[in-house]
Amino acid sequence: MLLTVDVGNTLIAFGVFEQSRLVASFKTATDIKKSLDEYVSTIETFIQFRKIDKSAFRGAIISSVVPFLTEVMREALRLSFKLESIVLTPGLKTGLPILIDHPNELGSDLVADAVGAIAKYGSPLIIVDLGTAIKLLAIDHKGAFVGATFYPGLYVAVDALIGRAAQLSRVSLSRPKKVIGKNTKDSTNAGAIYGTASMIDGLVKKFEEELGYPTKHILTGGDAIYVKDLLADFIYDEILLLDGLRVIYERNEARKNEK
Repeated sequence: MLLTVDVGNTLIAFGVFEQSRLVASFKTATDIKKSLDEYVSTIETFIQFRKIDKSAFRGAIISSVVPFLTEVMREALRLSFKLESIVLTPGLKTGLPILIDHPNELGSDLVADAVGAIAKYGSPLIIVDLGTAIKLLAIDHKGAFVGATFYPGLYVAVDALIGRAAQLSRVSLSRPKKVIGKNTKDSTNAGAIYGTASMIDGLVKKFEEELGYPTKHILTGGDAIYVKDLLADFIYDEILLLDGLRVIYERNEARKNEK
């Protein structure tokens, strides 16, 4: 079995793969104040609850956009599984051509998204990942990462609005039945959810205009659940990033065996 770990700004996702099949997963809140022991305890609780045999793991791979937690997570996996993890960094071979101004600046989460999407769906692609930020990624017809657009995530945008407007109160995100809200809660949610879906549709059209051809559209990320039913021309893939990590791990293991 293979353990894949995505350390995001809001959540840390763990995926357990048997060959190419995800057999177990869980998420925990990202918290730089948590100790190493607390992360080990969280992992151990999950493994015990799902009755997973720790001795069956052959490796682990980590993607992290929270540098402070990268080594914490590596050490947690050493203690829990006696595994030396691969960390997805710019020096790791991924098989993904990155045709942007500064390739080393590209986040490991976006690399994993792209690798996973190309492996599963081919190219060209536009990938939309909704998390702390909304990321739209362009993959050209040759399977190269050629650029991206970033926008504040749903919760980030709503929190910023509420923080700047004295008469607005915090709301939990839920999709109202109509775009035209009749109360403050529905109006705020309609703007966030319907507005985000419309923005995505509009940007996808702009992406395809610049690329010069139509693409497949892939939707992923923890907040994708809020808009996935509003985006008809999208494939929703909840585990895309974890799948990408699996593919990258397997490619690096294959290269090792060739030497």
